[in-house]
Amino acid sequence: MVDGPYWVEFRGLVLPRPVGGHPALDFVNTLAGWDDEPVGSEYLKSYAHLAAFAEQAGLLDSASVAALRRRATSRPRDGEEILVQALALRSRLRAVLLEPTDQRNLATFSRLLRPALAQLHLVPGDQPRWDVGGGLERPLSAVAWAGAQALTTLDLSAVHACPGHECGWVFFDPRGRRRWCSMRSCGNRAKVAAHAERHRVDQPA
Repeated sequence: MVDGPYWVEFRGLVLPRPVGGHPALDFVNTLAGWDDEPVGSEYLKSYAHLAAFAEQAGLLDSASVAALRRRATSRPRDGEEILVQALALRSRLRAVLLEPTDQRNLATFSRLLRPALAQLHLVPGDQPRWDVGGGLERPLSAVAWAGAQALTTLDLSAVHACPGHECGWVFFDPRGRRRWCSMRSCGNRAKVAAHAERHRVDQPA
């Protein structure tokens, strides 16, 4: 399989190309066409996709994800329920990233966050570290924790949504130089469309 401008193959699954600049933003970008009716391309089509994304984003290690994917095959309903929770969390996360002062969105995200982080704990050591716990909920907890960190550590005024057709992906742009999620994809497509429009206008009637 050849990678596309918007996607890559990872562990045998199609996932979005990472362009957000932060794992939480790339999690949001597992859906494309946010403002379309109906909503556009869904990349998190199964629990396996959610787990693979957590590995791709560097949130979970490969051995853990492989074990989770094997375990999920014998507990499909549990995996489906976790995926539903992840999709709901993703929607609210995008809303808060783009409108952090909206109290209703923030309250909803906080409510969804609490059960997702129920197993979050510190692991002792010379340098204690956070761990999101075990079980099939591990990928959900990982993306939830990434979302909480993004909201409390990033300059959210530098988080923007791509205006590209059927896109809406978010990206972190602290230098204020980007308009598109990627020039390779939406930027190039916009340039081609603009060139075609100029050519059409220049044609004699």
